[in-house]
Amino acid sequence: NGRHDEVMIGDGTSCPIGRRERESMKQNNDNYQVVPYPKDRRAAVVLYRSAQRKPIIHGLLEVDVTRARAFLREHKAKTGESLSFTAFLATCLGKAVDENKAVQACRKGRKYLILFDDVDVMIQIERDMAGQKQPIPYTIRAANRKTFREIHHEIKAAQVEDVPKAWERFKAFQFLPIFLFRFLW
Repeated sequence: NGRHDEVMIGDGTSCPIGRRERESMKQNNDNYQVVPYPKDRRAAVVLYRSAQRKPIIHGLLEVDVTRARAFLREHKAKTGESLSFTAFLATCLGKAVDENKAVQACRKGRKYLILFDDVDVMIQIERDMAGQKQPIPYTIRAANRKTFREIHHEIKAAQVEDVPKAWERFKAFQFLPIFLFRFLW
C-alpha cells in the first residue's frame, strides 16, 4: 500500500518500516548507514542485560590453521620474509565481518542500528617498556579494505613506533575514575 516498506538487515532478516523511519534513513553518511533495529533483537538485549549479572561461562574455540601455517612457512622458505600470523587473522576477520556487517553494528536509540562500512580490528602488539614486555592495543583501520601484506606491514610499523606516541591517546584517560573510564571506553 506504499505506507510500509521492508528493509533488509545484514543478517538476512527484514524489518517493516513506516514513513518516518524511511525519512530518517535518508540521513546516511559515506561511512555508515542507519537501519531499523529489529524488534526481536530488542528482547535479546533485555535478556543479555539480565544475563550480565549472572556467572559467565567462557568458551574455547579451536580452529585448524595447518594450511595457513604451511603457507607462511613456504613463503619464508622461498623469500626469507616472515609474514605475521596476526596479520593473517586480522585480514580474515576483516573480510568475514565485511560479508555480514550486522555483526559489528552499533545501536542508535531503541529502534535503529548503525552499520559501518569499514571494519576496524583491534590487536595487541608486544612492546618493550622499561625492560618489560607489555601488550599495547593497536587498531587496524578499514581492515576489510586492506590486503594481507598491507596489514602485515602496518603491524610491523606499529611494532617499531615510538612507545610514547603509541600511548599518546591514553594519556587523557589515566587520571579518570574507573567508572568514567569504562563509560568513555
